[in-house]
Amino acid sequence: MNEREARLVYKNKITKTINLAAFIASCVVVYSSTLLSAFLLVASTNQVVAYIFFGLCILALVMTAVRIGLMFVGRKDGFTITRFKAIDVVKQIIRGTVLAAHTFLAIGIGTGSSGFDLAIRVYSIFIAVIELILFVYGLWKMAWIKENPERIYDKFAIKEAKESNMPTKTSRKSHVNYSEPTKIGHAPKAIPTIDAEVKEIEVKK
Repeated sequence: MNEREARLVYKNKITKTINLAAFIASCVVVYSSTLLSAFLLVASTNQVVAYIFFGLCILALVMTAVRIGLMFVGRKDGFTITRFKAIDVVKQIIRGTVLAAHTFLAIGIGTGSSGFDLAIRVYSIFIAVIELILFVYGLWKMAWIKENPERIYDKFAIKEAKESNMPTKTSRKSHVNYSEPTKIGHAPKAIPTIDAEVKEIEVKK
């Protein structure tokens, strides 16, 4: 392994760790928001806001299940480019849905001065700000990948190159196996000639 390959392996490990942490955090936000929406259906006095928030959270939960399926189901041979793009699109849908849900909750909860309303409003604004930053970053990343596809999809090209080299190695081995019997077949013809020359020299002596 040369220096460039070692750097790529090290970089890939860091990237995978960051992506895994971001995925877990996204799932925690979606699940906690869904539990909060179910609680608001019972505790909130504004049932319209509670039902809309609940519906958006359920949509985010369904899209999270789709994302999990794309990431972990049937990927023994790794990600394809199409699946990689689909994961990014689903990820943006989840972020946009969570952003809309918490923005709507922060506005629709009202201006009540109770501790419960204040806590819900602060939580919603915090999650909305985080999701807005991630949503904008996701749009920028998708645009960057579109302009620089070789920086992301290069590993797929390497995989295809390795697979294309496999038949070449097999054909070389078969060529060597066929060439060896040809050499052995011509060897016995030289033996009678050598014996005749040796006998002729002995007779002359």
